[in-house]
Amino acid sequence: MFHIMRNVRVSGTSTLIDGFTAALESVGAGSVVVERQTGSNGVDAEVRGQFGSVSLVLDAEVKLTPPRARAEVGALPSVQPGSVPVIVAPFLSPAVRDELARAGWSYWDATGNMRISSDDPAVWIDRVGASRDPEPRNDAQPQRLRSLKGKAASQVIARLLSTRREASVRELSRETGTGLGTVSRVVELLREEGLLEDTKGGPIVVANQLELAQRWARDYGFETTFKPARYFSVLGEEIALDRLQRSGLTYALTGTRAAAIEFETRGLVAPLPASGIWLYTDNVPGVERAMDLAPDRRGNVLVARCDFLTSDEGFSTISGRETRKIARAWRIVGDLLGAGGRLAAVGEKLAATQPRGVTV
Repeated sequence: MFHIMRNVRVSGTSTLIDGFTAALESVGAGSVVVERQTGSNGVDAEVRGQFGSVSLVLDAEVKLTPPRARAEVGALPSVQPGSVPVIVAPFLSPAVRDELARAGWSYWDATGNMRISSDDPAVWIDRVGASRDPEPRNDAQPQRLRSLKGKAASQVIARLLSTRREASVRELSRETGTGLGTVSRVVELLREEGLLEDTKGGPIVVANQLELAQRWARDYGFETTFKPARYFSVLGEEIALDRLQRSGLTYALTGTRAAAIEFETRGLVAPLPASGIWLYTDNVPGVERAMDLAPDRRGNVLVARCDFLTSDEGFSTISGRETRKIARAWRIVGDLLGAGGRLAAVGEKLAATQPRGVTV
C-alpha cells in the first residue's frame, strides 16, 4: 500500500532528520533514537528504530542540495555489507530515486518519498510522495554558500592553493571542471571572509595559502567529505601497496604516507611515521581486488572514490626505487589539517615546504 505525504519542503540538517524520524514512526517504527554527527563513519546521524522484534540501524546522510543526475548518484560511496545508508533530502526526483535504488541506497525526502531496504535484518518500506519539486531551484539566483565541506568546493580550493591565483571565475570553473555557479559561490564566500586579495575586479588571488587551507579544514575532511570505505589489508599494507602500484589503476595516496613521500623528495624527515593507507581512486572495486581488501569498519585502509584524478588537479608521480602516485601537495595538506590533532601539525609543516605563489 502506498501512502502519500504532502509535507512542505524544508531545509536544514536538523529539520530534515526530524522529518525522517517522524516518517519512520508513522510507518510503525518504535523506540526511534537519533545520534547526530557521530563522526565514526562520517554520516550526519545514526538512526535506530525497532520494527516489531527487529532492530535496524540507518546511516543517514543529509543532502541539502541532493543529487540531480545519474552521474551524481554514481559519485556516492559504494554501499558496504552490513550497512543501510539513507539519503535524506528536501526532494528527490523519480529518476534519482531509481538510481539510488539501483545503487543500493535507501532514501527519504520531505515530500514523503521513502524507500528503506535492508536484507539483514529484513525490512522493506516503500512510500510515494511528490513527483515534482514543490520549490524548484532557481539557477539564476544561486543559494549563498555557507561552508567549504563539499567535494566540488574542495576542487576549487585545492586549485587555488596550488596556483594562488586564477584569471577569473570562468577560468577557475574550466580548470577544475566545476560548475560556474559553484565556483562563484566559493569565491564569494572567500571574498566575504577576507581570504582573497582585493584586486579591484582583477584576477582571483589568495591572500595567504596556509590561512585558506586552515579555513577550508574547518569544514572539510577526507573522511567526512569523501566518505571513504574502510578495509583491512589481508596481504599487509606494504604488499598491498606494491600490488596497487603494479596494477595500472588510477589512484593517489594521501594522509601520512603521501606526506612522508613529499618530505622525502625535499630531503626532509617526516614529523610522524607513515601509518595506515588513505587513497583516492576512480575505481574502488578495482582497488579492492588489486589490494585484496576485506571490508572492516575499523580498518586502517581508507579508499575514497573521486573524479578529480582525471581532471586538471590530477596527481603527482614520484620516481625512485618504486613509482608512487600521490595527491597534489595542497590536497594532502587539507586532508591532514581536516583530521586534526597530530595529523594537523604534519599538515602545517608540509604546507611550510610548499612554494608560495603560482606553482602550476
